[in-house]
Amino acid sequence: MSPAGRPYSIVCLSPQEWRVPLPTNRQQIMRRAAARGHEVLFVETSHFLGGHLVRLVRADGKRSLLRRLLTSEPVAPGITAVKAVNLAPWGHKLAPACRLNNALTVRRLRRLVAALPQPVVAWLYDPCAMGVAARLDVAFTVYDCVDDYAEQTRGDARRRALVTAADRSAADLCRVVFATSHTQERRLHALNTNTHFVPNVGDHAHFAPAAERSFATPEVLALPRPVIGFAGNMLAGKVDFALLERLARKRPDWTLLLVGPVPEPALTAELSALPNVHLLGARPYDELPRYVAGFDVGLIPYVANDYTRSCFPLKLYEYLAAGKPVVATGLPELAGMEPDVVLAAGDDAVLAAVERGLAARTSTDVARRMEIASRNTWETRAGTLLDLVTTELAS
Repeated sequence: MSPAGRPYSIVCLSPQEWRVPLPTNRQQIMRRAAARGHEVLFVETSHFLGGHLVRLVRADGKRSLLRRLLTSEPVAPGITAVKAVNLAPWGHKLAPACRLNNALTVRRLRRLVAALPQPVVAWLYDPCAMGVAARLDVAFTVYDCVDDYAEQTRGDARRRALVTAADRSAADLCRVVFATSHTQERRLHALNTNTHFVPNVGDHAHFAPAAERSFATPEVLALPRPVIGFAGNMLAGKVDFALLERLARKRPDWTLLLVGPVPEPALTAELSALPNVHLLGARPYDELPRYVAGFDVGLIPYVANDYTRSCFPLKLYEYLAAGKPVVATGLPELAGMEPDVVLAAGDDAVLAAVERGLAARTSTDVARRMEIASRNTWETRAGTLLDLVTTELAS
């Protein structure tokens, strides 16, 4: 609530579109903000206009995309989505293109923002859109930094330079900053002392039914046990495909079940050829718990690099909500959560951790993990963030 006892409005600037196969912070937090009575204008800041035009010709959901391009579209109760005006290509790579796109987007958004109930807060997930937030008529801007955006640029020097500068500018200029990892918190606090550590969480209610193995899909129930599973995006530079291949070869009696989008199929070609590996590809988020239900151990097999050093993966509390023991690699943020979450390094340590997880699946173990997850939900994270913004509005 605002200081006057009224909900405030939110202009959410997101590089991720509203409709995605796997919802992240952007969708989860904004849904819960709207449920609390905050009106949300969800601005999709990524993708060049030319790419959208190609999608209008080829893709499903053409009418929806056209509405967001030309006007705005209600996408959920209390949430309206609109496209940024990205007329220039490489807006997240070249500074002149970024400035032009931001200026055009500001002109488009001013009328929409003026129509929102006051006060209005800009909520920034895309640091390159700070030039938009700074020119809108809002009370202040929040920087919700849920990833190390510079490390996501994957070696593109010009994009990295732009994103790094934008990230520093956003941290410096925003009234309040949120960080999802201690590494990010330390970095951002050096730029803005009003930085708060608010870690990632999970959708407890969505995944809790997966604690019952009978909830799994028939195709998963038919797999030989034990089932060692991973559910998430199969991204290069994030998932350790070589580790997964070695584990599958060293434990041919284990079933390795991988569920999620595979943007670069060549990365998983050798892995998916192994007889005990089942690479199912993307599944709708609504159905995902029925696959996690079949896991005996949940894996988070990440490579160790500068990006994962500051990651706090959403799937951690999804696995725990389903009562699954978790074995992770490459994620120092998860250290110290034993026995339910074991951070391992090296094949032998990972194999040993999985073995311990397979031996710790009593009803007491399951209940303990679910209780941990119940204290780390999207409702609790959204409440913390929204209350901090309320406090800032009152100051």
